[in-house]
Amino acid sequence: MSSKEPDQPVTPPGSPDHEPPAPSERSIIVRGAAIIMVGTILSRILGLVREQITSWLFGTGDAVAAFTIADNIHTMLFDLVISGMMQAALVPVLSAYATPELKHELRRIVGALLMMAILVIGGVVVMMEIFAPQVVTVMTALGGGAEARDPETVELTVQLVRMILPAVLLLAISTILMSTLYAMQRFTRPALSLAARNAAIVAVVLMLGRTEFGIRAIVVGILVGAVVMILIQAPGLKDVMPRPNFHFRHPAIKKILALYIPIAIGLMSNTVALVVDRNLAWGVDPNALGAMRYATAVNQMILGIVAAAISLAALPTLSRHFARGDDEAFQRTLSNGLKMVTIMVVPATLGLAAVSWPAVDLLFFHGATDDIGARAIQIALLAYLPGTFFAAFDQVLIFSYYARQNTKTPVIVGVLAVGVYFILAFALIEPLGMAGLVLANSAQFTFHAIVMWFLLRRLLGRVGDETVGRTIRLALFVGVIMAAIVFGISQGMDRLPILGHDAESGAMAILHQTLMLVVPVGIGGLIYVGGLWKLGVEEIATIINGILRKIGLKSA
Repeated sequence: MSSKEPDQPVTPPGSPDHEPPAPSERSIIVRGAAIIMVGTILSRILGLVREQITSWLFGTGDAVAAFTIADNIHTMLFDLVISGMMQAALVPVLSAYATPELKHELRRIVGALLMMAILVIGGVVVMMEIFAPQVVTVMTALGGGAEARDPETVELTVQLVRMILPAVLLLAISTILMSTLYAMQRFTRPALSLAARNAAIVAVVLMLGRTEFGIRAIVVGILVGAVVMILIQAPGLKDVMPRPNFHFRHPAIKKILALYIPIAIGLMSNTVALVVDRNLAWGVDPNALGAMRYATAVNQMILGIVAAAISLAALPTLSRHFARGDDEAFQRTLSNGLKMVTIMVVPATLGLAAVSWPAVDLLFFHGATDDIGARAIQIALLAYLPGTFFAAFDQVLIFSYYARQNTKTPVIVGVLAVGVYFILAFALIEPLGMAGLVLANSAQFTFHAIVMWFLLRRLLGRVGDETVGRTIRLALFVGVIMAAIVFGISQGMDRLPILGHDAESGAMAILHQTLMLVVPVGIGGLIYVGGLWKLGVEEIATIINGILRKIGLKSA
């Protein structure tokens, strides 16, 4: 091994060789999570706007089904070749080189990774461009293939696949830059680049969606958005600008690939599950793919804002604690992450369940989306929520294993979870249709989270400290009360003639739909925050005090 690659991260000269006290560490995670969260909120809101525009322009029918298949192919390939590598391998390994003494090595490593991505991923993209019709057949055969949809829809799907594939290479380059910035604990540019990407997509769709481009406008926006991400992130690495090279045998790259091989195997099983899911949804209901897409956008907004932000903020710190062998600090950081996820995912999922129809009514029941399509979206949304709840905790647990440079355990559990999906999907699709597929997906995430929790407890002796269980219990207690009150308020408002189904059309209808959602959610938020504050949940105080300091109402 090169002498420039230490087994443990190098402590910068003059730095204290001890861990910061817990409040300071919590503040670091909260601050990092807050930056990621702001970018993620912007990104998810703009992503939701993108789906709203798609729903308004194209509804839930064949055009959206064609784009969904193309988008899934692009996403699966991206996940398989590099996306899963970011948290599992890139950030943990690159974190060890994110020190002043090792910047020259970081440049070399990142430069080699970029060259590898261009050669390998670029080659895969070219091959899939050639065999796009066969790829589409694989994605739709179980659902009836070309017989389930008209020939124009199948041809459109192939065309969209060929258009969208170059985005995979662009996103791979962006992901390497993003991982480097995260490893250096520079969160702002990665967070904002995600928002800028969706902003670009929205702008392009608004400009081209009503022209002859039609649904193709979304693909053009995805390509433009990927370029924007690179342009935003690259300047953030000006002091460690990657140097393109072919040093693929560098110990760090070997370590990244070794860590990623189990992840790739797990992603292959997830890819098989998604292919089957898309196949079944293609033929089960004309509205299924569109409804599942829009419902997923809402649920992914929750996961992005809650789980991804906190987990990514904690990952570099967890990685350093493990490298130093500081189990106490590792448990402390894990506890902080789990508690922060708890107090946010509980109101998000329970509250959304309570206002599911007002949310769908406001967000998607417009333009080309009819009542049948809107009701299908609501069903999918409700069926996804249990999985969303458990997936939020699962993110932190998975990242804890990644920080310990153990990628095998999450993969093995993931393969078993895919088995759970297959069993339930084929058992439930006939009696429940689309809802059966979504419930099977929720069961997959739930199973994975529960098993990961027990395995981590067996490995570490405990998962976090005793305050984690207390926070979960109190959050659920207050959250259930909050959700019941929110549901009651929503139902009561719906029965008022001025706010119910007999409300005016046009701008007034939008205002009424907004009030039907905002009023119950606002009251529910006050109840939840107030309840946790009165019960002494420390993380609520940390968040509120941080907000007060930011706006100048409280000194540091």
